[in-house]
Amino acid sequence: MKNQNRALIAGVAVIVVAAVAYAIYYFMTLNTTFQKTVLDQVNVDNVYLQIVRTRTAPSNESVEINAHVMDKEGVQTTLDQLSGIELQKVNEKDKKTDAPYYYDVYIRQKSDDSEVISFTVNNSESISIRKNNNSQNYKVINAFDYEAFRASIDKLYSEK
Repeated sequence: MKNQNRALIAGVAVIVVAAVAYAIYYFMTLNTTFQKTVLDQVNVDNVYLQIVRTRTAPSNESVEINAHVMDKEGVQTTLDQLSGIELQKVNEKDKKTDAPYYYDVYIRQKSDDSEVISFTVNNSESISIRKNNNSQNYKVINAFDYEAFRASIDKLYSEK
């Protein structure tokens, strides 16, 4: 009987320790940065950006797919604007649509045009990141100058 009680207590203790360890791991991985999630995985010498700007609301304008490919300096400048963003994992994308466009950014290898990683800047509070056919939605939890980012990308389209 004593051995059964010890085994039962040991089993419960193992389950509790495992649950606590998982909870700690889960809460530690909820928050991250754009730097860790995207930029640390990219070598700007070997990539280019393809940026697709899409209207968030229906429009009477003609449908046009906008894309822009940049050199190393443009890649660095664009990604630097996002480097300080702090992110928190969320289950659903923010549906707020006060931004006129959302921006899909594809980081591609120069050598074979394969996609390294991609992300969508939905608005000032929401970013989705995709890698290896997995997508994760994030809420921006610090100040992010979305308007400066948007203006710099829109400027690329006005230069076409």
